[in-house]
Amino acid sequence: MTVSRFRYLFSRYASGQCTPEEQQEFMLLVEQAEHDEELKQLLDNLLLGDDDLGTMPDDVAANMLQQIMQTQPTVTRARVMPVWKRAAIAAGILGAISIAGYKLYNKSSADHMPMASSHPAPAKNQHARLVLGDNSVIDLEKDDTSTLAVQTGVSINRQGNLLSYNSTHSIHPTVNTIYTNKGGTYQVILPDGTKAWLNAASSIRFPTAFTDSTREVTIQGEVYFEIAAQANQPFIVKTNTMKIAVLGTHFNVMAYEEENNICTSLLEGAVNILSGTSVKRLLPGQQALVNREHAGISISNADVNNAIAWKEGRFEFNGNIQAIMRELARWYDIQVVYEGSVTDRAFAASFSRQEGLPEILQQLELTGSIHFNIAGNTVTVGP
Repeated sequence: MTVSRFRYLFSRYASGQCTPEEQQEFMLLVEQAEHDEELKQLLDNLLLGDDDLGTMPDDVAANMLQQIMQTQPTVTRARVMPVWKRAAIAAGILGAISIAGYKLYNKSSADHMPMASSHPAPAKNQHARLVLGDNSVIDLEKDDTSTLAVQTGVSINRQGNLLSYNSTHSIHPTVNTIYTNKGGTYQVILPDGTKAWLNAASSIRFPTAFTDSTREVTIQGEVYFEIAAQANQPFIVKTNTMKIAVLGTHFNVMAYEEENNICTSLLEGAVNILSGTSVKRLLPGQQALVNREHAGISISNADVNNAIAWKEGRFEFNGNIQAIMRELARWYDIQVVYEGSVTDRAFAASFSRQEGLPEILQQLELTGSIHFNIAGNTVTVGP
């Protein structure tokens, strides 16, 4: 486990943002002797609010812990470990670290991380537009009509950021396309009852009625599907380099043009991935990667729930800073510039999409290996 992951978990725990899984991971790492010096230094900095002060003596930690124990008896059930480690955990429970940590944040990042109020979390997620078969455009952010008539025999019911299509098989279908802007998500129930969630900067193109032997849609960006089962009419999802064939299942497709790989993550059912002349079956709990240049299909086991974290309003990062910044750019609508030799190390992090961009970048800076500067709509990334 790298120091960057340990520092990240320490900061999450100190600020009260840890998920139950992250807290369990942090507690296990605290017990490992290899992190002792790092933990003690982090505790000193946060509790004393000054990087220049020396380490905190164990007797001071013991006195602090004794005071905490008088009001927090549940801490005594912690595993046996050095007293200063228990002090770190107990102090975190009382919020002492989070207060000092805020001071440390402002101090350590003031020279290179101005707090830009122009990049809060998006206030709402209805940034989308609907393009009809005659190429007319409905701005779904501005048009709050509850019922949309898109063609004879087809109506759309709207509730919040959900569009639900109703159509008859007797119509001559036209093609509709839903586009989400940066910082926006949208949901659509297709004419067959299939549900699709669109991530930011994504699109889905589909007919207003599925009258052919197959149900085909075309996507760009990232879309999560819950397919309505129809045994005699397979559902086909198309990107510019591959197809996914299903009957009834739940899966996520990430196919942004700026990403080298198209990633399909399967939660339920089974799908066939088709790329070039290759065909492979994907099972629940697996991901399929299709490289845009080589068109090969690589299948592996994965935590597919992380793939749909965006649908639940979370960022789940596990990659280099370039991959992370591409995702942040799609949500916060920013331009990213790199200066100097930027690390290629992997970062593992979890954030709410309701957090502002500066707060997320500050957390990433705690690794000590990367720095950011926000100027208007541009974020500069440097070592």
